[in-house]
Amino acid sequence: MSNQKIKFNNKKFKEAILYLILNSPNSILKGKKKLAKLLYFADFNFFEAYEKSFTGATYRALPMGPVPDELEYILKKINGKEIKILKKKIGLENDLWIFVLNKKPDDLKFDSITKEEKLVLNKVCKDYSSLNGKTLETISHTEAPFNAVTQGEKIPYELSFYRGKNLAELTNK
Repeated sequence: MSNQKIKFNNKKFKEAILYLILNSPNSILKGKKKLAKLLYFADFNFFEAYEKSFTGATYRALPMGPVPDELEYILKKINGKEIKILKKKIGLENDLWIFVLNKKPDDLKFDSITKEEKLVLNKVCKDYSSLNGKTLETISHTEAPFNAVTQGEKIPYELSFYRGKNLAELTNK
């Protein structure tokens, strides 16, 4: 297993969010929970495939599945710039967050994302972007990284190796 020091990469995290929104059906991504799970799958698939960090985000095991600590901060920074967040009331307590690109796809730059990272992002989009947040929550709850820690605890990237996926399952290679 890797003993590397994992550092958060603000730019890669932001670009990963934009990439996932761009490559979701109709360039719209519905739900903060869904976005959190897509980021989790991208980060943990990349780590399992290449034994190094992609965004370096810190994921915690929360009741609805893995959530990156940095998500709210980055969404606040890019809301009104690269994306527009629409909130629709569902039920009594929850808002559904809908992420819409504010820029034309050709105006988006993904210059910090490597070819290997794009392979993983494309695979995550192919496998998961058509699923809703609840389904992604259920899938994440079956994975070893989520189940190996207690609620609220940080999920170590090294636990991705206990998912037992092969390179083709992670990258479409």
